Amino acid sequence: MNRLRTLSEQSLARAGSSLGALLGHPVHLAVSEVRLLPTRALGTLTEGTDGVVGGARFEITGEGRGQMMIAFPLPTLARMLGVLLGRSGDGSELGPAEQSAVQEVGNIVVSSFLSGLSDLLGKRLLPTPPRFQYGSMRDLVHGVMDALGPTPQTALVVQAVFADEGGQVLGRFFVVPKVPALDALLGDAGPEEEGDG
Repeated sequence: MNRLRTLSEQSLARAGSSLGALLGHPVHLAVSEVRLLPTRALGTLTEGTDGVVGGARFEITGEGRGQMMIAFPLPTLARMLGVLLGRSGDGSELGPAEQSAVQEVGNIVVSSFLSGLSDLLGKRLLPTPPRFQYGSMRDLVHGVMDALGPTPQTALVVQAVFADEGGQVLGRFFVVPKVPALDALLGDAGPEEEGDG
């Protein structure tokens, strides 16, 4: 778990630098929680989560397979889109231009994280082009679970705090790899959780 947390922190630090360059102001991405869960238990992560979120979903390709998703609450999207597109709003009006911008933000974060995972596992892992996601967290997470299929797997769930000039907001980042090397890395850790919260 310590190795997974270190990987997450380093990868998200790189992602924060890239995202800050895109937004034109510093962005700090800090890991608030890392946990391992059976994929069948992913639905429990949505308990107590209200409101609509937006983000992007990716598939892992190359020498591994899996699903990745990043999701932000609407106030976060509104701030990011305001910077990227110069438009005000509450984040609920997401046309083609807004969706493209959200996908680009997700692509920056996911690509940086997956690059770090590739280095650690010694595997060539690549993300597919992002697919825009919008709805309740429950629906988005269950979409990931459906895409993974019925085979039991272990999910690496990283929850990160995105801090910028507007303050701190909670973004959720899910990585569910199907890579044999990940099982070797985890050893006998099993689907337990570890984190700050």
